[in-house]
Amino acid sequence: MPTVILLDVSLSMSRPVPSADNTENHTRLTIAAAAINAFLDYLTVHAKLEYVALVTFSSVYEVSVPFTRDFDSIKTKLPQLEEGDKTCIETALLGVNQLVLFEWGYQTPVQIILVTDGSSGTGAIGRNRIIQALPLPPPYSAKIHVLPIVSPHDTCLQHAMPLYQKIVDMAVNTSNNSNATLSRGAIYCPDQLSVPSAIAAMTRLCEQHYQEFWCSLKCGQLEARVQLFPAPQTAAHEGLAATYTLAHQLHVVGFISQQDLGTPIAISKHLVIPQAQAAGTNNASRENNNYGSKTPTKEGSSSESTTTEEDMSDPSKVPNFCVLLHGALKVEGMSAIVQLGADWWGTLSAWCEASRARRSCLLLSVLRPGASAAPWLGPLDQLGPVDDGASTESFPVRSWRSYSGGGSGCAWARPHALLADVQKVLRHARKLPDKTQHLYKELNRLRRAAISLGFSELLTCVGSALERECAALPATAPPECALQLAHAAAALRDPRTALDIKHTLQPLAANFTVTSMSH
Repeated sequence: MPTVILLDVSLSMSRPVPSADNTENHTRLTIAAAAINAFLDYLTVHAKLEYVALVTFSSVYEVSVPFTRDFDSIKTKLPQLEEGDKTCIETALLGVNQLVLFEWGYQTPVQIILVTDGSSGTGAIGRNRIIQALPLPPPYSAKIHVLPIVSPHDTCLQHAMPLYQKIVDMAVNTSNNSNATLSRGAIYCPDQLSVPSAIAAMTRLCEQHYQEFWCSLKCGQLEARVQLFPAPQTAAHEGLAATYTLAHQLHVVGFISQQDLGTPIAISKHLVIPQAQAAGTNNASRENNNYGSKTPTKEGSSSESTTTEEDMSDPSKVPNFCVLLHGALKVEGMSAIVQLGADWWGTLSAWCEASRARRSCLLLSVLRPGASAAPWLGPLDQLGPVDDGASTESFPVRSWRSYSGGGSGCAWARPHALLADVQKVLRHARKLPDKTQHLYKELNRLRRAAISLGFSELLTCVGSALERECAALPATAPPECALQLAHAAAALRDPRTALDIKHTLQPLAANFTVTSMSH
């Protein structure tokens, strides 16, 4: 999860801070720099793979250091910053949005740390105008933390707190990642205006939002202690209130070729780092080379000298299950299916960084909760081993159920093709009750394609369109028309079957002729 440090360099940040002993002459900017250095030191120990960018702002913003893992470059830049004029938070957040979208797109969650002097520079009316001008929520998932470099009893902070709280509340946006639940940011006020207090506030932020996530990766009798980076978030099943938390023991339940697996939708992706590598003792390639360097002799011993205590003290010479799994997946072109928790799965694959180092490691892709996360594979909880010599069908697996109204699949390579399919549904809806069977045939075809592509928003929009058609029915329309349209709209939004590709929408069963005659 990349981090943006948004540092206020306005003129008010250069105000001197009075000290009791008058030994050191600090300004709010130097205190902020000390807190940022403490943050970078924490990442060096606990999250050295984190990408961090430094953005400074006053009335304009500047990307002082783009996203990097070289934290020393940020530390070197901090003493060289030049002061600006006035504080303009809305302009700064707009610049952060542009930077994040250019570097990471809208699907990567980001954390923003706003370091300012606790003064918005305006009164209540100006504060409301700033809130209205804030470019929040951003088009990507984000959470904002605020670190005001000010005494908690300062009246400026009391006036600015509503603005900071509004920024924190408006930052969370999960519309583009509806299956992941991001916690909100917070405001971390120092106990007093001093370097130790600012560092203590920054440490509280790190301990709450930059904790390491350790778990066990197990496959049969083989097991390894690993770290997932970045730390996984709580996930939610789309359409249901249930939440899912990643277990601390991940089980490899099977293997599948990458060609059959395809590219199912992943709500998040994490590097799987072995314990020794996470501690910074070596790297994956060094482990891989040392793991296969010794060949047994006829006497059953190693071609090299017997392993000594000195060799065992070097983690690069200790066999690791992650290295074995990584090499096997890479050579065989396969992926591992991993049980993350109850009714929740993910995939493990060998992944190579797109950089000069070209380092290769294990990548965990967390799928959407539920057994239908990859519809072309069938229910994930029903996958089993392939019998030797048995004739097997290739993926996608054909269901034993026959869907009502087959027909050809939907091809939405262009917008007008999607629009034509939706218009076809609406044409049948306007010709009810004669076209009832045709309506449900097209709805099932549209629904299966939307679920396969992860396009659940389409079903919500079609349900709303059917409700509008129901409201626009003339007074002379048979009552069955309104009932069927309302039933179809509700069935499309039913959370119990929202992602069940096997479910088939059926017309509302009612005998209107018999009912009218009985009266």
